Amino acid sequence: MSTSHASKECDIFTRARKPTAQNKKGASPEQADASSMAGIADVLRELKSLRSEFGLKLDGINNRLGEVTSAITALEGKVAEVKQDVSEHTQRIGEAENRVMAAEEELEGVRVELASTVKRLTHLEMKTDDLENRSKGKKRMFGLKEGAEGTRPLLDFIREMLPRWLGLSADQTPVLERVHRTLAPAKPNQHRAVLIRFWKFQDRETVYRLSSQKNILHDGAKITLVQDFSAETMRKRREFNTARKLFGEMGKFRGFQLNPCKMRVVHDGKVVLFSSPREAEEFHRKIQPKD
Repeated sequence: MSTSHASKECDIFTRARKPTAQNKKGASPEQADASSMAGIADVLRELKSLRSEFGLKLDGINNRLGEVTSAITALEGKVAEVKQDVSEHTQRIGEAENRVMAAEEELEGVRVELASTVKRLTHLEMKTDDLENRSKGKKRMFGLKEGAEGTRPLLDFIREMLPRWLGLSADQTPVLERVHRTLAPAKPNQHRAVLIRFWKFQDRETVYRLSSQKNILHDGAKITLVQDFSAETMRKRREFNTARKLFGEMGKFRGFQLNPCKMRVVHDGKVVLFSSPREAEEFHRKIQPKD
């Protein structure tokens, strides 16, 4: 019970026990009894008042407890919903993890197949390029100036000049199938190469062998004949242009290996092959004489 209730209760019983003025003056027993009854009545009224007040407070407490109970019930409902959501999300996450694992396994299989396919494709490309290089019946001529043939067809000019350049007799004149310049547009001070297709394999090899043994000049320009390679082989060889020049200045360049395309040099009496320009240039730096 609170302090205010305790003080009120004390006041009630204190007033009930206090002697009235009549008691002090020596009132009669009847008057004393009446006075006591009046005091008891006051106490009862005060008790009823306290009871009513306590009842109101208890009702308020009950209402608050009801509100708390409702709030707890609502909270329990929310917690149940959250638990259900968590359970659903856990299930979905598990399903997603299973799908990811399955996808990773499938992807690993695809990677293996792709690596194998790329390997086979690279091998087939190399074989195709090699077959193309071997099947070409053409030689590529460098150094012939634009318009050197004059008004004659280029085929007739080359057919006439080849025996002169190579020192062939009339019965050794090679049979040419087709002669034309490369399709690239002509540029100032830069002469396009001439492609020569031979009818016979023996003629092609004879011309190639003799041209490598002779110093052919025409209009003051050096004429060289090389094998006509595929576009891929030519691209790979062009990548070595810088390294080729470096080793050429040292007198170590010895041409290219055909398939796979590798640059060949001679160092200390040994043949060294390079698969990439970077590898060749690094080797050149190593063998450079130190100051």
